[in-house]
Amino acid sequence: MSKIWAVIPAAGLGRRMGTAVKKQFITLGGKELLVYTLEVFEQVDEIEGVVLVCGKDDIDHCHDLAKKYNLTKVKHVVEGAMQRQGSVFNGLNVLPKDCTLVVIHDGARPFVKPEEVKLTIDEAEKSGACVLGVPVKDTIKIVDGSGVIERTPQRSKLWAAQTPQTFRYPDILDAHRRAVVVGDFRCTDDAQIVEKYMDMPIKIVQGSYENIKITTRTDLDIAEGIIRERETV
Repeated sequence: MSKIWAVIPAAGLGRRMGTAVKKQFITLGGKELLVYTLEVFEQVDEIEGVVLVCGKDDIDHCHDLAKKYNLTKVKHVVEGAMQRQGSVFNGLNVLPKDCTLVVIHDGARPFVKPEEVKLTIDEAEKSGACVLGVPVKDTIKIVDGSGVIERTPQRSKLWAAQTPQTFRYPDILDAHRRAVVVGDFRCTDDAQIVEKYMDMPIKIVQGSYENIKITTRTDLDIAEGIIRERETV
């Protein structure tokens, strides 16, 4: 029987947002963005516990949020690292040894749906690794260092990777450890770490274009619209 936990990195400084408050703690619709994310995982019955990874100075605040909103699945709040990769690794290291699957999801993606989380769990239980994503809608160009287009990849094969990304716990922990050993902290998502250090396939399942990562002020405007729309449903 699977024992499934989630790791939610939320230690980013949000420099691109340009606000005094870190993006994961910006209030929209009466709640901080991170709360929306955590509430989704509270609804996923398959997940037994959540490890929340945040900045050292935010640990007490995250404990307070979990208590205020009755987020009972938040079992651990741990300190993050300078890069997302290191923060996830810190979270992986406190999971129970009998954990079988781990769901990794960005704290700044508050609009993922419980059924999308479950999609990645169902596929990872079969194949070992699964990423949520969406087909790209734009034509993508490969550009060299001087700004010259080198080629245009076939759009039908291109997907934008999102989170959650779900893996067998021993596999993703091993992949992260191998990256640490060689000093590789340049991977931008966990699937890339598995691609580089593990010989195993990774499936992708389609999510929603609403599952945006809040990074810029424009994203905040989009987020406000999504919240208003969901409140009217």
